Amino acid sequence: MAADTAVAVLVGGRSRRMGGRAKAALPLGGRTVLERVLHEADGLGCPVGLVAGREAAADGDELARLLERLGRPVVRDLHADAGPLGGLEAAFAATGAGRVLLLACDLPFLTLPFLSWLVSQDSGIQALVPSEEDDRCHPLCAVYPASCRGELRNRIEARRLRVHDFVRAIGARLLPRPQWQRFDADGRLLANLNEPADYRRAMRWLGETGE
Repeated sequence: MAADTAVAVLVGGRSRRMGGRAKAALPLGGRTVLERVLHEADGLGCPVGLVAGREAAADGDELARLLERLGRPVVRDLHADAGPLGGLEAAFAATGAGRVLLLACDLPFLTLPFLSWLVSQDSGIQALVPSEEDDRCHPLCAVYPASCRGELRNRIEARRLRVHDFVRAIGARLLPRPQWQRFDADGRLLANLNEPADYRRAMRWLGETGE
């Protein structure tokens, strides 16, 4: 793994499809979803930071309580409502890293072996993005090089914020599922929690029936 790699975990977002609940603070398997992600990311042995929107969480809400308890520094986006691209921009600005492993906070089944494999791939100056057989890709579990910062800035300034379009524009190297299938025997590795149904399914996978 490159010595100048940093990890940025996105904890912001309005969670509209989750009914407004902070996905990072959802309990799952005895920890919050965010804590599950951080537990695996910390094992990489490189700096791990949290990135949130410019608007501070309201005092006393779920996310604010969680961030206070974790006691980790939180980097704020440089631009309002810039989505994941804004988080990536903020991560580069805050760390000065040569590459950033960008992770969404709602990927509770990530594993350290997979993340270690992902950051160890020889990318040169290309982004590394896991992809599926149906051409879907996972840009919020991906490695981005500092060389993409120019395109990143241009898209944020132009408010062209679709992450998949950004991935194509920078010529990311897609890593097809057969390359990382061995880390995903149960098909859950990159399952995210967008909606209440996703959360209920994740609880069932862990043998939980309630929150």
